Amino acid sequence: MDSLIGKTAVVTGAASGMGLAMSRRFVEAGMNVVLSDVDENKLTEETRLIVAGGGRAISVVADVALEDHHSMLLDRAIDEFGIVNVVCLNAGVTGSIGRSWALTKQDWDWTLGILLDGVINGIRTFVPHLIDHGDGHVVTTASIAGHVSSPYGGPYNVGKHGVVTLSETLHHELKADGSSVGVTCLCPGFVQTNIVQATRERNSDEAGSGKDEKADRWLEISERVLRTGLEPEVVAQQVHDAILANQFWLFTDNDWDAPIARRSKEIVERNVPSIGLPDLR
Repeated sequence: MDSLIGKTAVVTGAASGMGLAMSRRFVEAGMNVVLSDVDENKLTEETRLIVAGGGRAISVVADVALEDHHSMLLDRAIDEFGIVNVVCLNAGVTGSIGRSWALTKQDWDWTLGILLDGVINGIRTFVPHLIDHGDGHVVTTASIAGHVSSPYGGPYNVGKHGVVTLSETLHHELKADGSSVGVTCLCPGFVQTNIVQATRERNSDEAGSGKDEKADRWLEISERVLRTGLEPEVVAQQVHDAILANQFWLFTDNDWDAPIARRSKEIVERNVPSIGLPDLR
């Protein structure tokens, strides 16, 4: 994609964090933007601010776990702007935290519904439209957790590993069909978002919350580490550049290269896996 000027982006999870930063960066690049999220109040306010600043944007409240909400999102985007060129399947949660065997079916279903079904639904809805007009790009928000694994975040790890392999599969399929539609698999490391705080704020009997003392400790460490991470605006610039460069892999930093390399070596050598964490000292 040579230019983003005058084109249209749809961003899920756009009321805060990386999704909001992407939306703002796309507006700066001259794009029309459809911001989507489940948080109606925050979404409406952030969209209002973008429009007040001269941007062309609309907001659409949608739950990415529901396929028909994606269809509604595509329809609203086309009604307003006539076409979708870039779709950022970014909505995410930390999800239920605890020992894998102790999490309920609801814990697993709720988390995977957002993290994995949200991307599957988006691909099934938007990619045919992008293929039809040929000037499109898909950005999937995976994670470093799609390449390494640590304890107590089973649903998150499974969801993000799923997004990584789905993104690779989509890339291969589009190339095999001779399509010009591009794919970027965004794999953030530590980024300053409220994703962990949102998990903390859920009641322990709700899906998407911490379930035991291990979860409490995990969330405490995660919150502390995220505060040292990249600002969402830095990631948004990286996404902007990756789309223009038709770049598939987008790792936001190099901090996780060693754990990823270690895991690859362990697989090849059939060794017992180590915990997938960087040196945090």
